[in-house]
Formats: sequence, C-alpha cells, structure tokens
Amino acid sequence: MLKKYKKYVRLSKKFPFIRFPNRQRASLVVVEDLWKVCDTESEKLLYRQLQANMYYPTPHYWIDNVRANLALVPYRLALIELRPGINEKKIIRVLKKRGWRVLFYDTDQLLQNEQLYVNLVLQQAPTQTKNVSTSV
Repeated sequence: MLKKYKKYVRLSKKFPFIRFPNRQRASLVVVEDLWKVCDTESEKLLYRQLQANMYYPTPHYWIDNVRANLALVPYRLALIELRPGINEKKIIRVLKKRGWRVLFYDTDQLLQNEQLYVNLVLQQAPTQTKNVSTSV
C-alpha cells in the first residue's frame, strides 16, 4: 500500500516519521498591460520603466495581507511605497517567511530619479538568459 502513495509520503528517522512534502506550484502570471490599474503617477512611471526593461510587474498584488504596489511575481520581488505609519520591519518579516524580497520606494525620490529604483530592481531580479528556442 505504501508503494501506491510513495510519491506523496516521505519517511524519516525523526518524529514525525511520516511526512507530506510541501509542494508549491510554480507561479504563472498572465502578461497583460495593466498600467491603467496603477493609482499614482509614481506607480505608473515605475511600471513603464520596468516594462521597458522587459519586466512585467503586477500592480496591487496581495501577499499574506500585505499589499504590494507592484510585484514581480516570478522573481518574488515586491515594490512597496513608503507611507507614514507603515511598519517596514513587520512587512519585511512577513514577506521573507513567504520567500519574497521587498524594495521600499519613496514617491518624491522616484519622480526625480526613476532610474535609481529601476537599477535596484535589476540587481534584485536578474534577467533570465535561458534559451528556449527549438529551432536548429
């Protein structure tokens, strides 16, 4: 009977002896042009700059009761606007448990120099160079 469920169950020498592996699904994001969903001018500017660098952010993405203004879901990178009264340490701790990285941005600084934050995103989420073409 264990042979039938072997791919779903893992045996170990420590308690609990029978474990069920946690299998997370791959994140699949449909690429759409959602810049109209962005609320503020800084969000729209950052969205357009990331899209120009071949990144496709998702605006207003919820991760465990934390709303990211923009999220790069395949890279698990959340971009959150700095606001008064926001608890940065708590947000970082909650998202780090889920395997996400967080970049906080200031709207005034973003409007003056958007390339600064785009460069930070490029460092955190490198472009994939995997070649998937099947032509010979």
